[in-house]
Amino acid sequence: MSLSGSRRQILIGALATAATPGAARAQQAALADPLGQLLGQVLPGQLRSILPAEAFQAAEFVSTLMTLEAEAKVARLPPSRLSAGEAPLPASLDRLYELALPRLVALIDRAETANPALAEKGGALLARLHSTQHVVPRWLGTLPLPRPGEAEPLRIDPGSDGAERLELPAAEDLPAFDFPEPDPALASPPAIRRSLKFVDLAEEYAAYFASASLRAQHGASAAWHLTMMRQSRQRYERVGQRAGVPWHVIAAIHGLEASFNFRAHYHNGDFPLSSRTRQVPANRPPVWMPPSDWDSSAIDALRLLGFTGATDWSLPRTLYRLEAYNGFGYRRIGRVSPYLWSFSNHFERGKFVADGRFDPRARSQQCGAGVMLKLLADAGEIAFS
Repeated sequence: MSLSGSRRQILIGALATAATPGAARAQQAALADPLGQLLGQVLPGQLRSILPAEAFQAAEFVSTLMTLEAEAKVARLPPSRLSAGEAPLPASLDRLYELALPRLVALIDRAETANPALAEKGGALLARLHSTQHVVPRWLGTLPLPRPGEAEPLRIDPGSDGAERLELPAAEDLPAFDFPEPDPALASPPAIRRSLKFVDLAEEYAAYFASASLRAQHGASAAWHLTMMRQSRQRYERVGQRAGVPWHVIAAIHGLEASFNFRAHYHNGDFPLSSRTRQVPANRPPVWMPPSDWDSSAIDALRLLGFTGATDWSLPRTLYRLEAYNGFGYRRIGRVSPYLWSFSNHFERGKFVADGRFDPRARSQQCGAGVMLKLLADAGEIAFS
């Protein structure tokens, strides 16, 4: 999104005011005039008329998050290992997702057992945050979905022939993390190939993985992602054992497709779990209520993708499956996919912001799947043959 200089300055001032501890006590979850409330005054109608709708939406989000955090303090909820501190939220919309994600996930983690009602509120707000970054994979919008009751999955996994069928605040409990310096011989990975056949891309995936290095501004966020996946490993392994899919693949998809929200559907982050999905893929799982738990949602999504029962989970095949899931739109135009390499030296900007609409200036606020896998590999959590 783009804002004029004057509008951006107004929004920056509003969000900076919103991020002060004293403001939290004055906020309610729903505000008729969120920017005015956060600024401590009633905004004139003429001023409100020139502000973009995104400004009010962002201010309302910040206000609601602070209200939930204040409620957690009043309830004296236990701390979470996922906490990334409570430093002011960003004064720029460009970093709101990356900074707010750890705070919301930590809030839900704190309330999960002690205050389920608050955890559910957090889950709803996390789903809203997720919607600002999530773009439905193009193949999901163009291929027919199975009808309820049909057993045949919608396979995106190709056959053997390979054909297509911001900066976080420092926190004491988050270790500093960075990838090791890449081998100089691998510092320049090969150009993106436009072929969609796995046999043509395997070496490319290996080279990009080996030469990936973390951009400095995402170091704290990367450390948080590593902590999040480690803490949730048993939940991912439980689903992985039933679906026959490695836990780290499940973790990476969960981060990108649902922003690590265990109170939303694995397919696309739709909230709540008490209802079937609304966005594409809609009406999933086909049989629901009961069950209505996250494990069952995740297994349905993995089965829909055709991932269940797959046997080759080598590094190149894993990265190929993940890129295929998101769609080969970037590869078709010769661009690196942020779905794999966001937060790394391989990607800076340029992403699809809607189905078929590529914005060369857009930055991704999500950590790429390939980067998440490398975080785990370099930390000794996983190993690829």
